[in-house]
Amino acid sequence: MRVLILCTKFSTVESDGWLTNDLAAAYASAKHDVTVVCVDWSGQSHSQVLAMYGNVRVINTPIDLSAVRRLPASLQKMYKWFWASRAAIPYVDQHLAVEPYDLFVGFSPASTAFWVQRHLLKRLKPKRKYMVLWDFFPRYHHELGLIPAGPIFRIAKCMETLAIKQFDTVGVMSPANIPYFWKETPTFAGQVEVLPLWGPQALASEGDRKEIRGRYGLPQDAVVAIFGGQLIPGRGIELLLRLAEASSESCPGVIFAIAGSGPLEGYLKARLTEPALSNVRYLGKIPRDEYLTFLTACDIGVVFNSGTVSVPTFPSKSIDYFRAGLPILGAVEAATDYSEILENDIHGGYSSVTTQFERIQENLAKLCASESHRRELGENGRKYFQAKMTAPQIVAQIH
Repeated sequence: MRVLILCTKFSTVESDGWLTNDLAAAYASAKHDVTVVCVDWSGQSHSQVLAMYGNVRVINTPIDLSAVRRLPASLQKMYKWFWASRAAIPYVDQHLAVEPYDLFVGFSPASTAFWVQRHLLKRLKPKRKYMVLWDFFPRYHHELGLIPAGPIFRIAKCMETLAIKQFDTVGVMSPANIPYFWKETPTFAGQVEVLPLWGPQALASEGDRKEIRGRYGLPQDAVVAIFGGQLIPGRGIELLLRLAEASSESCPGVIFAIAGSGPLEGYLKARLTEPALSNVRYLGKIPRDEYLTFLTACDIGVVFNSGTVSVPTFPSKSIDYFRAGLPILGAVEAATDYSEILENDIHGGYSSVTTQFERIQENLAKLCASESHRRELGENGRKYFQAKMTAPQIVAQIH
């Protein structure tokens, strides 16, 4: 089967991949012919064509904002979201022959690559078109304060709806996302199904706990709760720091470790100068090929978000925690079914609404109380991942 994947985030380093990398690699392992077109949203890469994972051809071209550098920031943002992908079309056409494709896979937000998607679908006419929908753009971004109400929101909503309607099937993260999708996109004529988040089939390799903790300056006898991922709005960093401050007395044996990078890094470093947060360690970004092994030296995986949105989310950082066998301490928005799935289906930890601070403290205390209970919950998460969330299983479902 010939597969074309269009995305805006794809690592050109195999050992430091993302979910799109995992999907492409799984298709290649299943002996499919795979081409990835990445309109690199970060703009930090350079245009190149390369081979990865044995049988994956990657056409990478970054978003170019050089033509609008002198414009106000708001206009630069509008250009990036709604127009910049047009500039990628000539490079993609130069390196992508007009050949029949059996499957086209796209990702949300589709607006970011709107013009490339529209062009490729018209030019190549793939037999099937599948969209992986993780965040309901622009609703989610608006509720986080990243996109203002008014004309910008309406333009974004219109473009995203038009892009979604080009697909035959949309895969969403959890059952709660299905009614939300129909509320947001009632005119969609295709099918909607649950497509779980995924990760590589391989589990985390057990590391030397003593050596890893020593390397990162973590106490050998502490219960280490790891918060990994991007340091961006919506990830619940403020809630984590509040919990850390409150836990210095209620759970004095806990150390909170934060691994990641992003625009809130400066805010985090400034906060960590406060004496009340002496139980928090900022480790910076850990390369992905080291991160999974690092997780095996931790005791609890922390999954927090802002809790302020109406969009049902399923935080992707859960995947690595499952693979490493860590129980999860969650705090998420009321709209999602994440807590129900984690506690009742996976039996992999405890989760509550972000506004239930006392409940969050109670859940942390339960996880800290028993090492054997943590191991049991972590093993449940690992088994659930192996049963339902590996990249080869996702390939089989989309196929």
